[in-house]
Amino acid sequence: MKTLPKGWKEVKLSEVGKIVTGKTPSKDNPDDWGSKYNFITPTDIKDDSKFIDKTNRFISEKGKNRFQNMILDEYSIIVTCIGSDMGKIIINKNKALTNQQINSIVVNTKFDKDFIYYKLKSEYKLLKRLAGSGSTMPLLNKSDFSNIKVILPESPDEQKAIANILSSLDKKIELLKEQNQTLETIAQTIFKEWFVDFNYPHVTGEMIDSEMGEIPKGWRVSNLKNISEVISKGTTPTKSDIEGLAESIPFLKVKDITDNGNIKYDSLEKIPFETHMTVVKRSQLKENDLLYSIAGTIGRIAILPIHLDNSNCNQALAFIRLKEKNTFLEYVHQWIQTTEIINKINSSIVQGVQANVSLTVLGNLSIIIPNDETLKNWHDVIKPIYKKILNNNFQLQTIIETKIILLPKLMMGKKRVIGFESD
Repeated sequence: MKTLPKGWKEVKLSEVGKIVTGKTPSKDNPDDWGSKYNFITPTDIKDDSKFIDKTNRFISEKGKNRFQNMILDEYSIIVTCIGSDMGKIIINKNKALTNQQINSIVVNTKFDKDFIYYKLKSEYKLLKRLAGSGSTMPLLNKSDFSNIKVILPESPDEQKAIANILSSLDKKIELLKEQNQTLETIAQTIFKEWFVDFNYPHVTGEMIDSEMGEIPKGWRVSNLKNISEVISKGTTPTKSDIEGLAESIPFLKVKDITDNGNIKYDSLEKIPFETHMTVVKRSQLKENDLLYSIAGTIGRIAILPIHLDNSNCNQALAFIRLKEKNTFLEYVHQWIQTTEIINKINSSIVQGVQANVSLTVLGNLSIIIPNDETLKNWHDVIKPIYKKILNNNFQLQTIIETKIILLPKLMMGKKRVIGFESD
């Protein structure tokens, strides 16, 4: 910016706090590994989380002492600075060591930690550009990271006031996600009780043999293909397909779906409308399509919400369009997440450049179809739960969109907090 907002200044990240690059303990020192302090790698960091307090691996007290100059204090800012995971930003809740793919800032007392976190989140594209995102392996080394310049309020109070606004939005987002997780757990528990264990009042008690073992009398076995209108997958347009065209249609990828089925609306890429209507026309998505990841990270599933109707997706996502959505949507959504189906899909994974599952495998998955009375009773119980999840997701979308609009304006001083406006 040629002119800084009044009361703002430009600083290097090295002025904000101590810059730390991590390191992976050597296999020659197995005693460095233990169970006391978090060892953080890019794969431990979830894009939709603000804090990290759980990791897959830990170091011991001995490891902490060996790497004492690299140990992060609580509430340091962690930034991934290499490869495809470039630009993940999170705050650690506990003392930790990171690997060498991460640069971190141990923020000093002159700056608000939350503000610095949000500042770096708003500079995501800058980080990618500085690292050379077009290269085979983008890299932002410690020296270049330290010299990144950002603008911020001189007053720690203004920094805190800005961060408080964004933190309040994040708290609402986390609360809604936690509510949804609880509701989804309830739905999964009910499904297992009714349709896996056959343990509920509406089963007559009489069982019959089927290709899937014993099932209640009056039920039948089919497959996913028979109850689906479409089982297909997306495709990725070439550079020439999108060059020079305005991008307006959301384009979903596996990375946009979390492990628990949330869609990360704030990071969706877009493709041109013209491309959506021609080159990738066959993968135009509709409301209530089931999205299922079939390449790379396999098994992520989501229901497409109404505000993403007429969006598109790449080839790593399959979309399942059921013939009778009102009858089978929630049932199939739960069924495909059962342990038995997950195991069947995993046993059919083809290992190549990227692990993948074929559409044929999905279509041929056997599914038990309950009788009409049982499905009606299921709907009476489950649809209110899904409606609440849908309403929460609508609120999530609204809050996330508000945050997307506010973040750059607050971080660049274009919108000031009351009491800190310029004269």
